[in-house]
Amino acid sequence: MAQIRITPEELRNASDFLMQRLDAINNEVASLKSKIDEVTGNWEGASQSSFIETFENDMYPILKDTLPQVIEGISGQLDGAADAIEQADEEVAKAFKG
Repeated sequence: MAQIRITPEELRNASDFLMQRLDAINNEVASLKSKIDEVTGNWEGASQSSFIETFENDMYPILKDTLPQVIEGISGQLDGAADAIEQADEEVAKAFKG
């Protein structure tokens, strides 16, 4: 049988930590995009066009859209696990009261 050794509070703290880091990650992604724009603005030729196309179509959407969705999903799962542990504990407590 599984033993749960984490509290709902610890799970929620981890969820909050992830969401705080997400803000920092979003800021870093904006900085990266700005630097890429700066570099590509001073770069000419076919390689520049190819790089921009790859970055804009393949890489940037992952950083801007997919990564935040993953982090938000994990955060939500941690909050859900905290809720489930609290509910299970309440149900067991009710069972003892009869």
